Formats: sequence, C-alpha cells, structure tokens
Amino acid sequence: MHLAGGETYGSGMKIGLALLPAILGPAAAFNFWRGVKAFAAIKRGDKEIGRWTVTAADLAEFAAVDDDRNAHGGVYRNVWPRPRDLPATGLEIIFAADAVLVDDTYYALVTTGLFKFTAVGMLVDCAPSIEFVTVTTSVRGGRSISVRSAVAALRLPVSRSAGADSAAARVIDHFRRVLAREIIVNPGFYRRRMRIGLIGAPVCFAIALIGYLLDGDGLPDIMLGLGILIGGAMLILGLVAWRLRQAQLRKP
Repeated sequence: MHLAGGETYGSGMKIGLALLPAILGPAAAFNFWRGVKAFAAIKRGDKEIGRWTVTAADLAEFAAVDDDRNAHGGVYRNVWPRPRDLPATGLEIIFAADAVLVDDTYYALVTTGLFKFTAVGMLVDCAPSIEFVTVTTSVRGGRSISVRSAVAALRLPVSRSAGADSAAARVIDHFRRVLAREIIVNPGFYRRRMRIGLIGAPVCFAIALIGYLLDGDGLPDIMLGLGILIGGAMLILGLVAWRLRQAQLRKP
C-alpha cells in the first residue's frame, strides 16, 4: 500500500488472506493450551472417578475378548486402538467426571455433541472390561450435505489389581447417573459458547456494516465478507449451543 501510494485490490486481498491465519493461529494455540491443561488436570486427579494401571498380563487377557467382539464389527467395533507396545510402567487409565484418559489418548464421555455415549456396562464374561456404546456424528458434503451417525464401542480393560473392581463400579455408577441426568457434567460448557456466539455475532456484523459503509474495494470488501461469514458462524454457534444445552438437561 505504501509503494502503490494507496490501497489496491491486491493489497486488500493480501490483508484478507493474512487475517485468516492471524485469527485461526491464536485460536488453535489457545485450544492446544486448554487441551494441555485438561490432560494435566486429569493426571492430577481433578474430578477423578476411578484410576487403575493395566499390566501386560491384563492387556493380553483383554485382547482376546476385544478381538472377539471386534470381529462382529459395527456396534461391537472398539474405537480405542490397543497399543502395540505396553509402557514399562503399565497402561494408566483415569476416569474423570466427563472424560477418560487412556495413557495419552483422551475421550470425552458426554451425552450430547458429535461424540457421545448412550449406554455403559461391565463385561465380566472373561477379562473384566468397561464398555461404552458410542455415537459419532459426522457431516459429509458433495452434491448434498448429509449427516451420518456411526454407532461403535469404547471398550477399556479393568486391572485385576486390588481396588480396581471398586473403582470400576464407581465409574459405571457415575456414568449411568449421567445418562439419567441425575448428574450434569460440565454444566457451563454450552453456556460459554452461547455467550461467545451472542457477543461475537453482533460484533462481526458491525464490522461488516462498517465495510459496507466505507464503500470501496480491497479492505472494505474483506471487512464486509469476513464480517458476514464469521458473524453468521457465531450466530450458528450460539443457536447450536442453546439446542445442545437443552438436550443436556432433558430427562431421557
């Protein structure tokens, strides 16, 4: 812009393209930081429901049952991939109020959203294990947009060490109460997103209006386009969060 003596279409496009990583970069870094904090909180024992360490013998016993159920496919397929090499200290499984951390793999255990569970139980026919029935919702594009749900299982071994049985029983009882809406986990999750959407939408639409009033090429066009695009996304975020909040509180 300085060399051209003013704003040009090319400079406006460059600014617009630079805005995307400028916005998405800090958002991704913030999301990663929150993920690191969530991992640390679970390992520290915040809101812990149960914890045990799976030994090589436990995992080998569980593998036979897991392979047998996986062979049926569909709803029996385990979404947790067993590790090829067990850590020397064993495999630590930690259940929190709304999630489970299996070594370094995290699964949210909630009743709403794109990944949720609809049932939980204990398998005791051979190697003891906990099994959640999970539903993963995905949106696919193409000639027409379609929403698909895939039902599978999250099956995890229970250690035979002392105290693991009582910890597993606490886990089963807790998540059955979550399903019955006797316990609402992370009640502020959707409220925060509703607030972000309801505040962000008018701000972005105001930016779009300023771009429209400037009535020029380059940066005003970018402000208009991005303001409408991001404002619309914020509005949808607020509405979806409100619907999911209602589903979170609704009795089954």
